[in-house]
Amino acid sequence: MNAELKNHWKDDIISGFIVFLIALPLSIGIAIAAGAPASAGILSAIIGGIIGTLITGTHITISGPAAGLIVVIGGSIVSLADGGDLLLGFKRTLAATIVAGVLQILLGLFRLGKLTFLAPSSVVHGMLAAIGTIIMIKQIPVLLGVENTAKSILGILWNIPEMLVKIDLPILLIAIVGLAILLVWRLLPPKVSKIVPGPLVAVSSGLILSYAMNIEYPHDIHWLNHDYHIGPEFLVHVPSSIKDLFIFPKFDIIFSGRSLFSVMTIFLVGSLESLLSAYAVDKLDPYKRQSNLDYDIIGKGITNMTCGFLGAYPIITEIVRSSANITNGAKTKWANFFHGVFILVFVAFLPTVINHIPLASLAAVLFLVGYNLAHPRHFVEVYHHGKDELVYFCATLIVTLVEDLLLGIAVGVALNFLHHILIKKVNIKEFFSPKLEIQEDKEKTILNVNGPLVFLGYLRLSHYLKKLEGKKVEIQDNQNYIDFTIQETLKDFMARQN
Repeated sequence: MNAELKNHWKDDIISGFIVFLIALPLSIGIAIAAGAPASAGILSAIIGGIIGTLITGTHITISGPAAGLIVVIGGSIVSLADGGDLLLGFKRTLAATIVAGVLQILLGLFRLGKLTFLAPSSVVHGMLAAIGTIIMIKQIPVLLGVENTAKSILGILWNIPEMLVKIDLPILLIAIVGLAILLVWRLLPPKVSKIVPGPLVAVSSGLILSYAMNIEYPHDIHWLNHDYHIGPEFLVHVPSSIKDLFIFPKFDIIFSGRSLFSVMTIFLVGSLESLLSAYAVDKLDPYKRQSNLDYDIIGKGITNMTCGFLGAYPIITEIVRSSANITNGAKTKWANFFHGVFILVFVAFLPTVINHIPLASLAAVLFLVGYNLAHPRHFVEVYHHGKDELVYFCATLIVTLVEDLLLGIAVGVALNFLHHILIKKVNIKEFFSPKLEIQEDKEKTILNVNGPLVFLGYLRLSHYLKKLEGKKVEIQDNQNYIDFTIQETLKDFMARQN
């Protein structure tokens, strides 16, 4: 038996069970929000938990479907669907996921995982805020119980007045109850909210209302002198047999431009989010263990190839569930394994319960997830690091909302690059080869920064920081310009040293 499993199985089972309670409703909601079958989210959590544990470079993370990929997968499904056939679009997205998984394996094999950290922090925060905003906007029709006829995010906003006229009041009531519970749950003592997750309570309230209203049977409810239609179209649908959960990829247009665009988007955004999340979880790990990010991205690639072949939503390292995992006492990677097993057992024996979950309850959970990603405090935090950082942040956010995610990231990076050259007068060579020097004496080690230090200098900086691990270090910037991204890197490094 694995030593970690033998020594810590009790702690990991308990934490795995609590994370399962959080992950099940989120996994279903994330898949549906992206336009994929609910089964894709469930399979993703199972595969990410069971297979993802066996091939991982992390110590305490949770792998599964994440809200951050909703925009990517949703866009891919629509782009690859001919004639509005979303199932066909999903099958082709599965094929794109497999190819993206191959690229992730190559990324790890060539030890290029650190390239992820070359993205400017303000652009990454802007990307996440844009994803959160899109998630919230996409939930509006579901919360109101109306059909979404718009083909874009701005179109949904434009249609809100029309949606408000067509509100389905019973469905809105389910959503309001779910949102109220989630907001109240934030105010409860941690010893309560940790053991009984808010998303579980919100979805459970929806289940109770679903049974009370007999939503599984199409009929009208007469409220406030108005008839409101309800029926199974407002509920989750998952096949009752496990073998029917599987959907297989379709490679017929894999080399087309739109398919290759999906491949690159899934690969780039998925890898970026996964590696950054793993890095963030390391900072939360009470044992201060460090992940092998290159090996971990290889594991993510293999797991994503499995997801693609079996009909699952792509997986990444999920920061919210990983944080809950640590908070609830997990000690090793096996908590991730147990959370996947619990989901598998639940789906195998209680599929009818899942099919009574209202979509509005899941939308309430996702709306709050989106709000957390796009929380106003992120704008304030970035602004405190300079107005220029706020410009990169907002440019990434706005372009993503109007066009697409990759273009938003590209614009944010380009503005950052041009600002450093034209305004900060950073020499092109100094972008990639910052002037760094290590000076040692008997009492301490000094890292001298003898020139501008910006985001593209991360690789060279990380080489120096690796030499300084475990030493008493002082950093002297000699009044040279250091950008927001590198400031965060140095801050994290100094925190680890202490």
